[in-house]
Amino acid sequence: MDRAIAKWTAVHKRCDPETLAFLRRIQRSYVVYGDMLLLSPSAYATAMPAELQGSRQPKDDWASAEMNHLYTLIAREMKITHIATTRPIPPSQRHEPNGTSDNILRAPLDFTPLYGDFGPATCAANPPTAEDFSAAYWVTAKQNHIYQTWSPRWTMFSRGNITEKTRLLSLPSVLSAVADGEEEGKACAAVDLYVGIGYFAFSYLKAGVEVVVGWDLNAWSVEGARKGAGANGWEVVVVEHEAGEMTGDVGQLGERSGEDARLVLFNEDNTRAGNRIEQMRAYGALPPVRHVNCGLLPTSAGSWGTAVDVLDEGYDGWLHVHENFAVVDIAQKADEVRGKIQGLADETTARRHGPDNAGRRLVKLDFVNRLKSYAPGVMHCVLDISISKYLPR
Repeated sequence: MDRAIAKWTAVHKRCDPETLAFLRRIQRSYVVYGDMLLLSPSAYATAMPAELQGSRQPKDDWASAEMNHLYTLIAREMKITHIATTRPIPPSQRHEPNGTSDNILRAPLDFTPLYGDFGPATCAANPPTAEDFSAAYWVTAKQNHIYQTWSPRWTMFSRGNITEKTRLLSLPSVLSAVADGEEEGKACAAVDLYVGIGYFAFSYLKAGVEVVVGWDLNAWSVEGARKGAGANGWEVVVVEHEAGEMTGDVGQLGERSGEDARLVLFNEDNTRAGNRIEQMRAYGALPPVRHVNCGLLPTSAGSWGTAVDVLDEGYDGWLHVHENFAVVDIAQKADEVRGKIQGLADETTARRHGPDNAGRRLVKLDFVNRLKSYAPGVMHCVLDISISKYLPR
């Protein structure tokens, strides 16, 4: 970066305070993923010389000639092919003339390409087609010796989750579930109700979980998870939204060897997860589900009932619940979540075994991982919640 800026400055002889301040900002804050460099949006947050402001205009010649030269030098010196800037994923999206709606797909609406071909800005169809996927730009990064792939124009990537990905790789409850499965000859499974591009699902697979089953509404995220799993050498089955029972590959999973499909992805609402898991069990296609990931912010509360339902009640299991809490309320709020999940476990047990048996699965709060700051005074936390197996009287 320093060499690129030095070469650009030598050519263009710009030494006005605004330009020098801008150059210092882009030197100070950037991140590289594969062949893509992301500049901090703060670099463009204050005034720039008028000659350079073309770099932020949504037209074919996004950058002025001077800025194009700067980006070309940065790409050459840093050995990358694409440059962009982005902001945190907004919780809502705007509609004309004055409407808004929830950004349920967690789309990177404030992503701005600066250099390189990021593919079309619109899809030919909704949901996207194979042609849309082929035309898009995809980037691959490696963390913890695990490849992850995404299309930055269409899918979020959160580098702040790296510590949670790392923690799962050696989490005692994960490793014990893997060991139990190996000892019994049944293996074990995990469910990720907001799988995204495989942030946490891949950590379970790397740790030795035999099969991970994931849900996501965003077809671009599912395609990224499929590509990333392939880069890691894991076979994938993708199931599109269907009205009836599963057919095709998933219906045949029970007939396939345990070394085949490691990741099963559903591009649909996770409210269908309970029925899907029941169907997979009926086909003999799923080892005991020991872990469930609930990774939606600001709260994953809508998935807790499903998470309890899909755990295999014949084994001790764990939920990993992602929530945003005010820092001063973390302990209290975490215990409230535990209490609500105890209630859901009681309801599930009563439905399956009669009301007299409610309360026979004990829910405990094992640990609160304070993952990262979400906003001033607000912490993104992950709650490790254990649920004991059902023991008949």
